[in-house]
Amino acid sequence: MSETIEDLLADINSDVFLPGLQREFVWSPNQIETLFDSLIRGYPIGVLLKWDIRRARDDYYAYKFIPNYIADDGRVPRPITDQEFTRNNESVDDADADSLVIDGQQRLNSLYIGLYGSIATYTGGSGRTRDESRFWDEKKLCVNLFGHPQHNQEELAGDYEFKFKKSSLLGGDDDFGYEHRGGTHRYWFPLPDAIASDELLLEQSELRTLSRERVRSTTIEANEETRDALKDAASLVMDEFYHNIMKSELPVETVKKDNHHIKEIFQRINIQGEEPRPYQLMLSKLMSTWPYLEDRPFNPRQKVENWVEDFKREHTGYETEIDRDLFMRYSYMLLDDDLAGKSSVNSLSDTELETLRMKWMDGPPAYSYAPFEWFPRAMELSLESLLDIGLSEYTMASKSHIALLAKFFYENPDIDHTAPEIRNDIFKFFATLLLLNESHGLLRRTKARVMMSVLSENKGNFSSFPALDLFNTLGVSPAREDIERVVEHARYNPNATGSVTFTSRNVAAVLGLLDGIYGDRNISGYEVDHIFPASKKDEVVEAAGENVDIHRLGNLQLLHHRVNNSEKGTQWPKDWFDNLSESEQQEYQKHNQYPPDIEMSPEKFTEFVEERENIIKRTLIDRYVSTTEE
Repeated sequence: MSETIEDLLADINSDVFLPGLQREFVWSPNQIETLFDSLIRGYPIGVLLKWDIRRARDDYYAYKFIPNYIADDGRVPRPITDQEFTRNNESVDDADADSLVIDGQQRLNSLYIGLYGSIATYTGGSGRTRDESRFWDEKKLCVNLFGHPQHNQEELAGDYEFKFKKSSLLGGDDDFGYEHRGGTHRYWFPLPDAIASDELLLEQSELRTLSRERVRSTTIEANEETRDALKDAASLVMDEFYHNIMKSELPVETVKKDNHHIKEIFQRINIQGEEPRPYQLMLSKLMSTWPYLEDRPFNPRQKVENWVEDFKREHTGYETEIDRDLFMRYSYMLLDDDLAGKSSVNSLSDTELETLRMKWMDGPPAYSYAPFEWFPRAMELSLESLLDIGLSEYTMASKSHIALLAKFFYENPDIDHTAPEIRNDIFKFFATLLLLNESHGLLRRTKARVMMSVLSENKGNFSSFPALDLFNTLGVSPAREDIERVVEHARYNPNATGSVTFTSRNVAAVLGLLDGIYGDRNISGYEVDHIFPASKKDEVVEAAGENVDIHRLGNLQLLHHRVNNSEKGTQWPKDWFDNLSESEQQEYQKHNQYPPDIEMSPEKFTEFVEERENIIKRTLIDRYVSTTEE
């Protein structure tokens, strides 16, 4: 059978919902625009599969389609969510549903957003805060009424155009209506305006009248011939929107099977398909079992969604890395395995699913926790540790290694993550990985899989973080050329957001691995300091007689935050250094690799930083390059 898009959308969130085992909505704004473009051209968009649940048992979860979608991965300010924007499908209690869509969710939800809703996107860019709604836009899907293949005059688009355009909901003016840019006339008509107040589609004659009125009320600087072409194009576009999109019939198949068969059908659809990612399949697998058990059932999708949103707000230094994928990788690691692909999800046994369920709920043996306390807490310890030692997502974007550290904390609950020796070992480990990542790709998922065996074989028996044992499993070391390239390219990033100690991976790796930088003290108490202050760049340029890169590695050092903020500040390095005692001068000279025979004066800036970088290269080569490489 088939149903029109108009009829399909009219039943959404009243008679038609989504099953809990369905993966989340993931299509991008561009994919939504392309779907509408395909429809208006008469291209097929596939079959929808519904599950008739009127005779099914009640052991299923129903979810709403999303009308107002957050098309962004980062944290979201409260005013946006207060406007009922969401990136997650909301569960429905006591839904009076006739059917659940088990194949075609992305297409149907995209149609729903385009015609009945909108998207919210962050537009602030770097250096601004996501927590202010003024840096966000609501956008509605629009069609260019002047864009049609039959009208390809010089001043017209000459083809169909769909685009999300800004509304005035969150402040400012909207971008709807007439636009004359680059010599091309466009009129952006928001598609939700085609829906009447009773949520029914306007009649074709009403749509024609509406489009003509809007074009007629617009001041357009064009000759009579162009005006006539614009009116004709608008009528054609609106007619084809009505017939090719709203009245288009989509093939729909209805399945009348019991719950057990539906779960199997869904698994096969997803595993055979190309789109779903392993973490999405895994979450669907959990949803197909855990909520329906008689012993302590719960909704894993809702748990993960709540954790993701809470963690994004609490740990902004990793907000784009915190998602369902991270929690699924972490979950799989607790089974001493790696979420490697569709086959790994398909091979999960009932025993493994039960083991994982208990790990989510209870934590390690011999410890007593509140339900669902230790599983998210271990992830929180991982993120806190990385952020406290200065490794943000700008330094180390790798879900696998965040999950690896979470596994370590989960299985070793006696570890104090705030202890300086623990933090220093974690820092040295990740700094070394970052140093080697340029040539060996050591932050790839496959490397985390190799290292995981060390944690799996000794779970619960660690008194410190096993940095050396983990690193030894890799069996690699950098070459001289690798270190030289890293040092030459390392730069401080003055535009990094958030309060992070290290602002780029190479700066973190190089400075943190020099001998004696922090000794037995806590690395999280240190900051990156410009030896010649960045605020004095103009004076350095004038004294040096040439333009300089104030952010290059040779001008960066690690200083304890107390020294950096209260003692050195923005002093010239020579003034600060000369006021130190002789023993303090020797300590800083050794730890920070100052060139011994070059004065720290602005006139000598270039000579000083170049020689210091050479010393740093030699130090790291002597320490990390094996004799066989030499």
